Amino acid sequence: MTDVQKWLRTWSVPGAGEEARSAVLLCFPPTGLGASTFRPWQEYLGSRALVAGVQLPAREERIEEEPPGTVEEVAEAAVEALDALASAQELPLTLVGVGSGAAPALESAALLRTRGRAVRRLVVATARPPHFVGSPGDETIDQATNILGQTDDEIVASGCSCLPGLEVAAELDSWLVERMLVSFRATVKMIADYRWTHQPLNCPVEAWHGADDTLVRTEHNEGWRRYAAAGFSARAFPDCHDYFTVSRNAMPPALDALLDADETATTHVD
Repeated sequence: MTDVQKWLRTWSVPGAGEEARSAVLLCFPPTGLGASTFRPWQEYLGSRALVAGVQLPAREERIEEEPPGTVEEVAEAAVEALDALASAQELPLTLVGVGSGAAPALESAALLRTRGRAVRRLVVATARPPHFVGSPGDETIDQATNILGQTDDEIVASGCSCLPGLEVAAELDSWLVERMLVSFRATVKMIADYRWTHQPLNCPVEAWHGADDTLVRTEHNEGWRRYAAAGFSARAFPDCHDYFTVSRNAMPPALDALLDADETATTHVD
């Protein structure tokens, strides 16, 4: 059985009880980042939602562990941990995947459907859908091939933006750099190898990207429509690839707006 304490991180909100929550956000981080990425999201959203960040092996306090080999492995562990998280039961569930976290979020949505757990929506940000990643000549595959063939020194020297903090770590701790690169290579291979084998989702899909993003362009963002059988919305934010992580993070306010819309719709139905 998956250890929920290892795979999920949640954070308390001072002065707020669980009864105030109206949703659960199960969040998958991008390459090079861990569950702590989502702590500010909980602080922003306060008591209205429970933010559960997925903590992958080989990241943050799990850095000594071996990284996962497949997207399916991550999805299975995340869903099992969610099932064991008592505070997440009975609340409407939104899955959120940022960057390389989009693929396991997508796979988790399909897995939850087979287990009879309703998903309110899937939100993916700054990520190419699987059919773009797997297409011949796709830059992601080319980059993956190049990265997997590079030495540690070559990756560090390239100043790879997919590994936040790498340049600082390189000056401080060679062991930490080595572990970060082990995780990085594993993530690149995991995403490059992933293939979608399910029917389109029976929940709405929201796809977000930065208008100035050269890695995830409009056609990539629109490509998520293929995975949505129950509604699709694409949105461009006025910034670049890092807008959803280390820049002026657009996601908490945008998610907050979705929660507002959900509450309004529920009130009208009632």
